Amino acid sequence: MTAAIAALCGLGFLASLGPCIATSGDPGGVALESLWSLGECRPSLVRVGALELARVWLDGEWWRVASTGLLHGSWIHLLLNIWSLVAVGEWAERLWGSGRLGVLFALCSVSGCLASLGWAEAPMVVGASAGIFGIAGALLVARVIGRPSTREQLAPISVGMLGGCLAVLLAVGFFVPLIAQAGHIGGLVAGLILGAAWARLPRRVDHLGVLGVGALCAGLVGAGRWPVGRGGFDEFVGYRLLEEQRFDEAGLALERALANRPDDAALANAVAYAFAEADTRLDRAKALVDGALAAEPGNADFLDTLGWVQCRRGEFAAGLAALDAAEEASDQLIPEIDRHRQACR
Repeated sequence: MTAAIAALCGLGFLASLGPCIATSGDPGGVALESLWSLGECRPSLVRVGALELARVWLDGEWWRVASTGLLHGSWIHLLLNIWSLVAVGEWAERLWGSGRLGVLFALCSVSGCLASLGWAEAPMVVGASAGIFGIAGALLVARVIGRPSTREQLAPISVGMLGGCLAVLLAVGFFVPLIAQAGHIGGLVAGLILGAAWARLPRRVDHLGVLGVGALCAGLVGAGRWPVGRGGFDEFVGYRLLEEQRFDEAGLALERALANRPDDAALANAVAYAFAEADTRLDRAKALVDGALAAEPGNADFLDTLGWVQCRRGEFAAGLAALDAAEEASDQLIPEIDRHRQACR
């Protein structure tokens, strides 16, 4: 089972990267960048099942909490997780068997993804680390409180080493923004529950651990269904609504997000752009994009938004001048600028 999970992770990564390389205008660059990032392959990741949080909230795609644990954001991410999986997975498989290891990984991965959803910690979450944290947590609790035969079987595992590694990794997660910390914690808690049940309860009733994780998941589903109190919620929803061209709703959602980060120039620009596309609140849009440009005067995206806002306000000459400046400031052809220019004439 350890090998099977690792193989599925590898296949998931190739399913994300392969189509991205095949359709890219710079396949060599994408292949090289994939060592540390699949930033250019986000659409491909989403197609194969990455947990884009707003798609759950707006489109009801809950199945993504099950698929995203087999996907990864770079070769480094994939190889580190496979190495970690092998380090703990083989011990758990010897102790509980292949079937239970599969259940352990799956439930912990789903629990972690649901925790990430409820915490709204990132617009998209991928990786097997929640499941791996769960396996490690299950081994730790089994090593500490398990039956004598279980503790004897796990005797080569150092409690201090395993517990210390988990503590360090959790501590790092509080300082590195790219780490899905809530996901790690959710996976770990699920693993502790299952490990305690399987290592301590009689075999005939140790299925209570699965019921305990089921209750945990039910609570996390409730928390993650529409977490309006979380800071990232309105931002992630707003950008998703922009993609769907629901501009009125997008502008309102992003405006709420901006209230929590009033100095975020990119977010202010996004609000202004949404209002311009919706052809509403144009005075507010002009003030927001002016503020964004004061922070970043040469930003091509901001200049494009300014030009489009001015065109919407009937200030065609100023709008076209701003769109020309946006094109000059951009290091690549942006079709959006041409679309705005054509509409402004």
